[in-house]
Amino acid sequence: MDYYYVDKTGLIKTLLRGEMDQVTLITRPRRFGKTMAMSMLNSFLDIRKDSRELFEGLEISKETAICERWMNQYPTLFLSFKDVYGSTFENTFNFLKYIVAEVCKQHMYLLDSDDVDKICGAFFILPDILQKQGNVMQRDWLS
Repeated sequence: MDYYYVDKTGLIKTLLRGEMDQVTLITRPRRFGKTMAMSMLNSFLDIRKDSRELFEGLEISKETAICERWMNQYPTLFLSFKDVYGSTFENTFNFLKYIVAEVCKQHMYLLDSDDVDKICGAFFILPDILQKQGNVMQRDWLS
């Protein structure tokens, strides 16, 4: 059986060519690779990973300045809303808050960083505090 690989890492160069101070909205039909592209960006940017070997030999690896500046240099929040649903707006919203809280828990290490000010750091512990008080969500988002 023959398999083909299409190198989509050029998207990284396109998105990172300038400063990331603007919102990028990528709209495409279902099953068009949006989540895969987000996963690729997450692997490229996430400070918790070492992605040199993963991207070795691909189009983006030729962009040494981009790789040095961006590869595995930033905390990355990977959120996919493809499975966010509920029977009511409130249940759906609670499910979304749960997903954001879970992503924040993955980055608790930032609380120990001098690069994160205390106000921003509170963002990572606030979901836990609210959840313990019962204010973040009820786990009945699918009902």
